[in-house]
Amino acid sequence: MTTVASELAELVATAREATESLADSDLRRAAFERVLEHLLTNGGGDSKLDPAGTNEAQAQAQTAPIASGDAEVADRAFADEQQRQDALATYFKIKPEQVAHIFEVSNDEPDLVIHSNKLSDAKSRAVKEICLLLTGARTALGHETATAHIRSASDHYGRLDSSNFMTTLSQMSEISVLGRPGSKNRVIRMKALGAEASQTLAQRLIGE
Repeated sequence: MTTVASELAELVATAREATESLADSDLRRAAFERVLEHLLTNGGGDSKLDPAGTNEAQAQAQTAPIASGDAEVADRAFADEQQRQDALATYFKIKPEQVAHIFEVSNDEPDLVIHSNKLSDAKSRAVKEICLLLTGARTALGHETATAHIRSASDHYGRLDSSNFMTTLSQMSEISVLGRPGSKNRVIRMKALGAEASQTLAQRLIGE
């Protein structure tokens, strides 16, 4: 019983750390609940994640009726593009209209749309920048981040160095990379230090 309680306390602490930088209490609470639910569903992140986000079984669980009555599981997704834009603006401490300079939020899953020349030419540094921005955006919207998300975006921007990709992420002090070493797809958690770094980066990119 003590072990179970300790594991639960650790998951709660992890979810809180991933969302504590959100200033808006409502956004922070919604993001915390979504991250914690994902952690509980996936046993703390050891299970493989679908690179695109929530897998089919989880999607069904989110919409299936509760057995004890007609009530349904609450939909925790942001209702529309404006809410997602506001959530990212709050997280990165920029104006809502500036979000579109870095992110595409027309869909529930945020995408990077910043021009390639805004990123560092050095691949390792660019991967770190991409990681901070994308993990920050996904955290703000209550999504789990997998290494596959960062790999895909890095490849899109021509900054992927496959042989050093995991080493680069593992050496970042701003994030925690969970999962077993050697796993193809691992979970990334944003630390408080990372949230601050991602905000500074976004603000710098907007000012350039």
